[in-house]
Formats: sequence, C-alpha cells, structure tokens
Amino acid sequence: MAEGPTKIKPRVSSRRSAAAAHVEVLAGLRRGEVVPLDAAECIIGRSSKAAVRLEDDGVSRQHAKLLFGEAGIVNLVDLGSTNGTFLNGSQVDVALIREGDRIELGPDVVLRFGYGTVVRAEATPKTDPLEGLSKREREVAALVGEGLTNAKIGERLHISPYTVMTHLSNIYGKLEIPSRAALAKRVSEAQR
Repeated sequence: MAEGPTKIKPRVSSRRSAAAAHVEVLAGLRRGEVVPLDAAECIIGRSSKAAVRLEDDGVSRQHAKLLFGEAGIVNLVDLGSTNGTFLNGSQVDVALIREGDRIELGPDVVLRFGYGTVVRAEATPKTDPLEGLSKREREVAALVGEGLTNAKIGERLHISPYTVMTHLSNIYGKLEIPSRAALAKRVSEAQR
C-alpha cells in the first residue's frame, strides 16, 4: 500500500436533498405551516419570488437563502438583510445548517430546518395563537390588543396594575414572546 495523502471521498446521502427538505414556521404570521424546499437554492424573504415567502415586519425582501450542495451539505447565507439572520441564537453571514436548527429572521420569525415527510402548507390546520393561556390571561391579552395600558386593563378587569404585570409576564413566558407589541400582534392573529 502506497503512502500519501488520504483521498477525500464525500459521503452521499440521497435523503439529504433539497426535495426532501422543509422549514417549519415556529413563530411569525405563518406559524404552524411547513414549507417544502424543492430547489438547490431557496430564497427566504418578503419577495413574491421567494421560495419561503414571509410577510412579517422586519423580514427583508431577500433576507437569506439556503444552498443545497453536494454530499448533503446545506448552507444558510444572509443576503445583506436589515435585521440580520440568526442560527440557533447566533448572528451569521454564512453557516452550515443541520436538521433541527432554528433560523431567526427579524424580531418575529423563527423557522426550524428539517427533512422528511412534508405536509403541504395549505393542508396544515390553523393553530390557536394564544394556546396555553388561561381565561384571565386571554382577557388581559385581548385588552393589550386593544391598546390599553396596564392601569386601564386593571380598571376594566377590577385587578391591580401589578397583577396585570404578573399576568403579562406569564403570557410572555407561555407564548415565548418578548414584548407587548409581539403580544398585540399575536392577539391580532387570533382574531383572524
């Protein structure tokens, strides 16, 4: 056997192709939908030509793209977006992406990359954007959606503003949202 450099032989996986890949929308206007990725290059953004079209505030027209290469390698590339592209919580320009990774675009959109059987987005049942909230938490959320302050919500529900703050803290935790604005947006989604 001759000595020399090891020959590189990429592992080829037929399962890891663009045709078998998808993103699941975990947060954003299309929450709960699964979008199949069926091209070697898939643009994500607000553009009508994007493979994954997201109309959320904070998402650029051409925000990012997924590039499917040889041997099942997939790269996430930021396309000079205004609000940046994040992979599992870290901002990236270009990064290798794996099954189960979370892609965050703008302040409101979270996607999960995966492979396997895809349920077409049109067939995905609508989920309740306020799922998991108690009756009182739903009442507080609805009043936030109307634009009321904590003091006004307290007056309306006959509770203290401190109790309203406690409910809001619980709501943010249960819905995994960061702010009052995100809650108002979620309430708007629930009313559709």
